[in-house]
Amino acid sequence: MSNDDIMRRFGMIAEQKKPVRLINTYRGIPISYDAKVITISQGYVALNVHEYQAVCMTLEGKTYAQSDLLPEVLQARAVAVDVMTKQAILTEFEGVGHSVGKRMAVRVQPKEPADVEIYDGQRRIPGKLADISTIGLGVFTFATYIYGDLSFEKNADVVVDVRMPLTDEILRFPGKVTSVAHQKGTFLHRLGVRLFPTPENEKRLQEYVFQRQDEVLHELNAIYQTMIQDKEKKS
Repeated sequence: MSNDDIMRRFGMIAEQKKPVRLINTYRGIPISYDAKVITISQGYVALNVHEYQAVCMTLEGKTYAQSDLLPEVLQARAVAVDVMTKQAILTEFEGVGHSVGKRMAVRVQPKEPADVEIYDGQRRIPGKLADISTIGLGVFTFATYIYGDLSFEKNADVVVDVRMPLTDEILRFPGKVTSVAHQKGTFLHRLGVRLFPTPENEKRLQEYVFQRQDEVLHELNAIYQTMIQDKEKKS
């Protein structure tokens, strides 16, 4: 779809006074609120946005836009964001498909480093927790450096021990490797693992994810307040 077609669609959204759903992430938490189109001009769209969305766009320099009147989810560059007035100007729209599933999945990043050990039936591979949800986790590991190769392959069955942040309690999960990605220029790999928790372990995971999500939103609010104070000092 051409840029002119996209601008026409945004014009229809403004004319019908419909909201645009914006999507960002902060520390693994999806930040998604409705925004209102203010003006459209020469490939640029100005919107009224939620304060948390303004913070995320300032930090990321981009956002994703979704609407029934758009042909698909659009990635856009945030060329200007004013946290004081809660306004943003977007441009360089690019289609990224129809699904927002992965972007809306809550995968919290730990505040403190957390140890993980993955067992594949032959080796116990140590790593550090990258992020975690109630159904999966990401792990950083230097296994290639330690062993000379990485024995894990996609869809391999594994057992995962996670030393939970704060409590130091070790939770054990059966799991399945969903992704293996080498971090370019390093010995580091990032593994994605689907977890199959027991009801008890699932409850522990939910408690941690909800707690961490609350902490992250408080952190986002603190960043917003700091940005506002900084702007007031400069004005």
